Amino acid sequence: MTRKLGLVFTLSMIISYFLILGLFGQEGFFHARSLKLELERLRYQQEILHLQVASLEQQKTQMSSSDALKDAAFRFGYQGEGEQVFYFADDGGLQPAQTSQQIPDTTTGNTRYTGLAKSSIALMALAFSVVFTVVWAFIQKRRTSHR
Repeated sequence: MTRKLGLVFTLSMIISYFLILGLFGQEGFFHARSLKLELERLRYQQEILHLQVASLEQQKTQMSSSDALKDAAFRFGYQGEGEQVFYFADDGGLQPAQTSQQIPDTTTGNTRYTGLAKSSIALMALAFSVVFTVVWAFIQKRRTSHR
């Protein structure tokens, strides 16, 4: 019976250690899932940045024409030669224009699962093995006492 207890304890320790390591370890299932979610978030942000770069490049090519430059100059208050400039005081003050294409800030509150250390996994496996061995010994003792 004593040899069986040692064998049951050892086997349950080994099995539970590798099972917990595969689930909660630093290269485990939950760590891989966390990395996959972060990769998807970064791909989304990269796609937004690519779209913004393409939009800015398109604006740059459009701004090289002379008509676009004249329109932009008129919009920003620059006048052509010989025109009279008038100044109107604005009592309300100017509010800065807000851009409609801003990257959503998804970094706040984003905690990545890094996995448990091997020593804490070993302690969890030890606790599970002790409980499992005690329950197994109790069940075996009850079986032999009923015979």
